[in-house]
Amino acid sequence: MPSLEKRRNRPDLAKVLIPFMMGTLLKGVAATMRIRLEGMERLDSMQVSGQLGVLAFFHGRMFLLMTSLRGRKVAGMVSLSRDGDAQARTMRSFGYEVARGSASRGGVRGLIGLRRLMRQGYWPTLAVDGPKGPIHEVKPGAVYLAKKEKIPILPMTASASPCRILRKAWDHHLIPLPSSRGAVVIGEPVYFDDDMKEEAIARDCGIMRDVLLGLQARADGMVGLRMED
Repeated sequence: MPSLEKRRNRPDLAKVLIPFMMGTLLKGVAATMRIRLEGMERLDSMQVSGQLGVLAFFHGRMFLLMTSLRGRKVAGMVSLSRDGDAQARTMRSFGYEVARGSASRGGVRGLIGLRRLMRQGYWPTLAVDGPKGPIHEVKPGAVYLAKKEKIPILPMTASASPCRILRKAWDHHLIPLPSSRGAVVIGEPVYFDDDMKEEAIARDCGIMRDVLLGLQARADGMVGLRMED
């Protein structure tokens, strides 16, 4: 029988295989799709000029976003949960950096990690209603980071049709089907004032919610997706 110490040090195959399988699935499905990009030049022009921004999106639309940002210096904040462990490994398989933390656990630590990575030229990315929702409720992390660093938020979203929408999941996660039409949309940069008071951040979170919902409707229209279907 293996000793207790050896069992403790043995790699957990599930922790390795699940992120590998998820990454392979994401890349495989995306390779079969016809994906229309809109607004990517906004990100490109800011990168060329050496300017950073916060990439912000809704949790349920991250599938195509993860594949569309490959090759860029992107860093995400991932929760400290077990699900976060798998998500962090999946993101690293795409070449992204990861800071651990969330709105519910380790949030300050996560933002500090993102700010450290920003000093190395990484773009911070945040699922603004994650990790547990409610859906489309913008948490203060992205707005706080943008205000603190005096940089804009670049809102982004994605859509696909035909697709599967996991309506029992809190985020109504959208999963494109193979050979579907896809859209990835980056909106205009959103700039905020330097008011860090709680009510000002809450106001700006409301602004971001409206911007992202409008962008999501735009992406859905591009592929002919009706969310009530």
